[in-house]
Amino acid sequence: MGALLGRPTWPRPTPEDHALVRAELARLDPWSYWAVALEGEGADYAVVGRTGAFVVALVPLPGYVEPDRRGVRVGGVPLAGFRRVRRAARRVRGRLLQVPAFCDVEPVLCLTRAVAGAPRTVRGVRVVSVGDLAADLAARENAMDPQTARRAAEALGTVLPGGAGAAEEP
Repeated sequence: MGALLGRPTWPRPTPEDHALVRAELARLDPWSYWAVALEGEGADYAVVGRTGAFVVALVPLPGYVEPDRRGVRVGGVPLAGFRRVRRAARRVRGRLLQVPAFCDVEPVLCLTRAVAGAPRTVRGVRVVSVGDLAADLAARENAMDPQTARRAAEALGTVLPGGAGAAEEP
């Protein structure tokens, strides 16, 4: 029933999941991207940089990613949480508009333990494996200048040390 309502049916991410994502975010250019740990927003991180703004929710489900008629399955479990991460993106966009930083915020579900193919968009949410996260975020066209991106990230909260990320726990 939780999957039908858009609530995640997976366990909470562990410190190891956070360390994997932060290490991947640390691969982004530290002068062009800034990451912020989010709490109570429906996503775990916000990343703001020259290619735009993103909210990233961690999905610690193990298994293989398989297409499904309603989206994707991970290890036989239907992937849920699309509505929650889209709502987090809308909230973060509203906070960025107050800076002002005018850009869309793309919701991302990051698979920290699953074996997945190429990143894909499902129901308006980008689904990407942790190993492809940095490359996928940086592969977009430029959307804002670095000074505006940094100001926007600082308005969201404390920017993670080391530019876009660091390998320490949240």
